[in-house]
This record gives sequence, structure tokens and C-alpha cells, in this order.
Amino acid sequence: MIVAIMGHIRNWLLPVLSAVVQLSVWPGLTLLRGEAVAAPQLAVGLAVTASAVAVLGVRRRFPVAATLTIEAVTVAEFVVPDQALLAAMVAGVVALYSVAVLRPAGTAVIVASVLTGSAVLRSLPRYDSPVDIGGEALVSLAIYAATVGAGHGRRQWLAGRRDAERELARAEAARGTAATTERHRLARELHDVSAHHLTSVVVTADAARRLGDRRPELTADALRLAAEGGRETVAALHRLVTVMRSSAADEESPLEERIAELAAGFERLGQRVSLDLAAGPAGLTGPAAEAAFGIVREALTNALRYAPGAAVRVVVREADGALDVLVEDDGAAAPAPEARQGLGSGRGTAGMRDRATGLGGTLEAGPRRDAAGWSVRARLPHPSSAVRRRPALPSPSWADTATVLAVAALPVVAVLIERPAATAAACLPAVLHALPLLWRRRAPWTVLLLVSASAWIPPVALAYGLLPSDVAWSLAVAGACAECVALHAVAAFAGPAAHTWPAIPATAGGAALTAVALDVFGGGPLEAEGGGGGLPFLVFFALFLTVFLALPMAGVWGSGVFVRRRRERVTRREDSALTAAVWSAVVEAYEERQRIAAELRQAVLRHADDVVVHAERGDLDGAAEQARAGLAAMRELLAVLRRTKPSTKPEEVSSSQPEQIRRSA
Repeated sequence: MIVAIMGHIRNWLLPVLSAVVQLSVWPGLTLLRGEAVAAPQLAVGLAVTASAVAVLGVRRRFPVAATLTIEAVTVAEFVVPDQALLAAMVAGVVALYSVAVLRPAGTAVIVASVLTGSAVLRSLPRYDSPVDIGGEALVSLAIYAATVGAGHGRRQWLAGRRDAERELARAEAARGTAATTERHRLARELHDVSAHHLTSVVVTADAARRLGDRRPELTADALRLAAEGGRETVAALHRLVTVMRSSAADEESPLEERIAELAAGFERLGQRVSLDLAAGPAGLTGPAAEAAFGIVREALTNALRYAPGAAVRVVVREADGALDVLVEDDGAAAPAPEARQGLGSGRGTAGMRDRATGLGGTLEAGPRRDAAGWSVRARLPHPSSAVRRRPALPSPSWADTATVLAVAALPVVAVLIERPAATAAACLPAVLHALPLLWRRRAPWTVLLLVSASAWIPPVALAYGLLPSDVAWSLAVAGACAECVALHAVAAFAGPAAHTWPAIPATAGGAALTAVALDVFGGGPLEAEGGGGGLPFLVFFALFLTVFLALPMAGVWGSGVFVRRRRERVTRREDSALTAAVWSAVVEAYEERQRIAAELRQAVLRHADDVVVHAERGDLDGAAEQARAGLAAMRELLAVLRRTKPSTKPEEVSSSQPEQIRRSA
């Protein structure tokens, strides 16, 4: 409820404020001055203000319709004075900004073009000179282009935040099912590796007891099978516990370290494992590393199950933006390939393939072609490690293009006002001065250097007589907006404030030197004052002007720093939430593995060991009883594993948990 109320307040605050300002300026200020306001004008002006305010209030729901409606009511300029349309003009710009934020860039450009055309059409009855009409068009173009650029930049920012929210939602979903997924996976493993061994012990013992009087030899066979089944159960469960304990909970551990730890665990179980890990994936983390680790773990488990004691080679290499994983054994003690393909449930290979395809990769598993044994090959795309070649001049965005149009239009308008005949000559310097701003986000320092260098075009043209003095000054003063945009980009995109503050004196000094050069080449008062060897005076004045300009330049730089810090604060908060969700999933899966491993050691493994002890003593009844107890414990553990469990909230995961997991692991 409170959120809805705050949303309504934010939506209507600007329309109400614009209405208050409008009524204060006109008719309020006009009436305070004692000037008369005609009743028809007053009625039309109030109607225009009310319409603009009302339409502006629904701009978020119907941005295009709101913009065009506000533009339609501005035809009242033929009835009321310009002061009566302040609210409508502001509302039109705000509505266009909403179009750029809420609709695709193409739609915003079309609407801005319609507004520019409408402004030109309205100017036809008001101006007789084509120069004045062209000036109106350029002013409208500058305003609307800047508005579209700012709105599209906001749209990109909001799109990034929505992407971050979706990523967090996916992480939350994975966190919510992490423990359940881990329990179900381990339940399948437990059922596959141990239940049939204990069941065979019970069945064999029951048969020997029933037929023991007629066939005494069955008792000895049953004891032997009970001992073997108990040992196989113990070995299988020990392998599973080893795998669970080797599953590194810290997903930020380097891949090489995790695989080495995993291989050491399998070597303790009698498997001969050799590692060939390239230098690339040594410090690799992330989804591709996690998938590679899971595939290696599953492949080693299958090799231990079907080819115990075999030599296994693990190769992980990084090339062409992907991880290549190879796990192959020499086939020692392994059944024939046809038989091997029929062993197990097949879920291990399917799980490995799911890991690979989930990243857009591939996986192949089957008999080796060059020798006896089995091989698993996977290729896992890893875009973050690929060499990304950026074009020398990356494609500009709609926001950058709109910014360049707005910045280039300002000096042309200034020249148009001062000397219309020189407008054509002013276009090229204005465009060259603003053009580098297309790449201000990618290379801000380079753009600032290019903009500062192109600011010398008017002084040089003035020195060679290519431009008159007033035109050169108009280009320089109005074109200073380009330096401000470039300076803002340096502060916002080039690095922390401690590294970008030198741009303030550099930009102010460049502008000061340009002004001094214009005055000297144009024969201004500085040239007369500093002529005849007055270079120290010119230097002093340039330093004075640099200090004077540094204050507004510092304000521009500060606005860029504010934007950068705000962006970093938001992304840091998003990264923190995402990290908390991911770590919560890691912690829950890790805790499930540890808890289940403890249950196996305390319950099922103890009964399996007792089966072997009783069988070796010749106590068939005791072996059968322990096998039943082990099966009961197994069923109870499986029932617990298949139940769901409430997940932990992500905020309950502290920043110290990764280190705690690392230490406990």
C-alpha cells in the first residue's frame, strides 16, 4: 500500500510542480505587474495547462499518446503568449523522455521527428525568414535529441537492472532447490551402490536357513556371500563418502585445486589417476569450471565402479573460449564395452551430458577408439575466457548518436543567430568537434583529447581568415558543451575519482588557451594589451581564466563521479545479493553432503561392517540381522532424502561462510 502511494506521489509530483510554476509565471506574475489578461486568453491558457498536467500524469502508461496529445495542445500558441505554454513545453519534453525510457529506440526517434516537424510547421506562420525557421528546427532538434539520448540511456540502465534481477531470481531458484537436488542425487547413488548388496545377503541367508537341513553346503556359501556382499557394500559406500567429501563446497576454489583434491581421494581407493591440467584453467572458476569438475567427478566414479584399479588420465585444457575435458581409462579389470554400456542406471552419463548441454557444450562417452578402455570427452563454452576483439570504433548506441546531434546543433544555432550567412561554414567544425563523443563510454580519455584538439579548429580557421571573428567565438563558446560532456564521461567511465581529477585543470586549461588564441587572432583587447612582447601578460591571463573555468568544470566532473558511484553502489548491491544467493545454495548442498556422509558412517556403514564380522565368525543369523538393519537404515535415510526441506534465506548467509566452508572442507 505504501509503495503504491509513493508511486502515485512520484508520478504526479512533476506535473503538479509544473502547473504551480506555470500559474506563478503566467498569469500570476503578469497580474502582479498590473498588466491585463484577456478573459479568452486566460481561459485558453488555463485549459492548456490543465490538459498538459493531466496528460503528463498518465505518461508512464501511454507515453506515445501522452507526448502527441501534449504537442497537439501547443497549437494554442497562436492564441496565448509564449509564457502561458511553459508547462506544456516542459510536459512535452518529459513525455518524450518517457517514450525513450519505456519504448524501443526506433519509436522514440519517430516521435522526436514528429515533434521536430511540428515545431517547424508552427514556425512557418510566425517567421518570414527561412533562417529563423531553420533556427527553430535546429533548436528543436537539439532539445529532442538530447531528451531521446538521456531517455535511452536510462532505458539501458533499467534493462541492466532487470537482467540483474532475473539473474538473482535464477540464483534464488537454484538456492531454493539446492539441498533438495543434492538429496535426490545422493539418494539415487545410495540406491545404486549398496541396496542390492545388502538385499542379496538377506535373501541368501534366508534360503540357507530354510534348506540347511537338506543341503548343509548352502550355509557355507551363504556365509561367503554375506562376507563378500558386506565388503562390497562397505567399499561402495566408502567410495560414495569419498566423492561427497571431495565435492569442494567452495565454488571459488581454482579448478586445478579441486580436481587435484578429487583425484587424491580416488587414488586412496586404489585408482591410478594422472592429471594434465593446462595453465589456463588453474585459476578458473564459474559455471564452466563447476561443470568440468562435475564431469570429471562422475567419470572417475564410473571408472572406479566399472574398472577398479585402472589407470585414468584426466586432461583439462582451455582453448578458443572453451574448456576441453577428457577422462579416459585403460580398461583394466573392465567388462567388455557392450556389457559396460549396460551396467548401471545410465543416469551418470545423462547427468554429465546435461551439465555440458546446459552451457551450450557437447559430451561424448563410449569405448576408446585407439585402445582398450572408456573415454569421456566434453567441450564446455567459456565466453569469459575467450579473447574478445573489440572493433577500433565500436558501434555507437542511440543515446550516443542523440548526444552528438544535440551537441553539434548548439554551435550551429549560435552561428545562425549571430550571422546566418556563415551557417553552412559552421556545420563542419561543429560536427567534427562533437563526433568523438560517440565513443565516450569506451575510450573517455581519448575522446576528451580529441574534443580538446578539435576545439582549436575555430582559432586556426580565424587565424587563416577562413572564419570571421564572431562566428569563431560562437563556435567556441557554444561548442564548449562538447568538452563538458567529454569531461563528464571521463569522471563516469574512466576510473575512480582519484585517477580522473586531473581532467579538470586539463579541460579548463585547454578552454582558456582556446579563448586566448581566439582573442589574439581576432585582434581583441588581449592582443592589443599583450602586443609588443606582452607574452607574460597572456600567460597570466590564461592561468587566471583556467582557475576561473575550473570551478564549473569541477561541477561537471563531480556530476560524473556521482553517476559512477551511484552505478557502482547499485551493481555492488546486486552482486552482493547474487553472491549471497549462490553461497546459500553452495552451503546447503555442502551441508547435505556432510550430513548424509555422517549418517552413512554412523548407521549403514556400521551395519555393513557388522555383516562382514558376523559372516567371518560363521554367524549367519547375525549377518542376516545386520543386513536387515542396514537395509532399514538405508530405507530410512532414503525416505529422509526424498522429502523436501525448507531453504535458508539468502540474507542468513554471512560473508564469512565461504572461509568457514573452506576451513571445514
